[in-house]
Amino acid sequence: MAGKDDDLVFNLSGSLDPNDPLHQYQIMFNEMLDKAAPPEEVQVERLEAMVAPDGRRVRVHIRLTMYRFRPHLVVSLRAPDGETVAELDVIEPMSPAMDFTLHVRQPQPGDYTLHVDVRYPVPEHMPKSPEEQRISHGELKPLPPMRTVAERSLTLQLLD
Repeated sequence: MAGKDDDLVFNLSGSLDPNDPLHQYQIMFNEMLDKAAPPEEVQVERLEAMVAPDGRRVRVHIRLTMYRFRPHLVVSLRAPDGETVAELDVIEPMSPAMDFTLHVRQPQPGDYTLHVDVRYPVPEHMPKSPEEQRISHGELKPLPPMRTVAERSLTLQLLD
């Protein structure tokens, strides 16, 4: 008696069937990538922060324009005296919409500044295509020299 697994057939080939739903997603992804902004045109569309009642956690929402090459973000929270009290580096995010929680050890009353820098490698170190940017599993590469292409800040109170 044949089991259910005997009915499974796997066909591997170098081309995709245009009727395959996964192929349709690839076409849609490629069209989105064609419309995506080059590094010089990437902007911070939205920067929002929500402070927890204890003032020790800040939920951050960032939305960038759709990008062709994945950027590097530096998110920092500066205390009223200018000291950086929380910082986050995001290297090559997969999505232009991101949410993070920053933790502050000892919040003080006053105006804090939340700042995000969008960075890319300097032109001579930029990959030629998005595929060239991808790294294989476990591969470590040092970051090339970077430039800031966009930034945005907002002021918030951690404690009333």
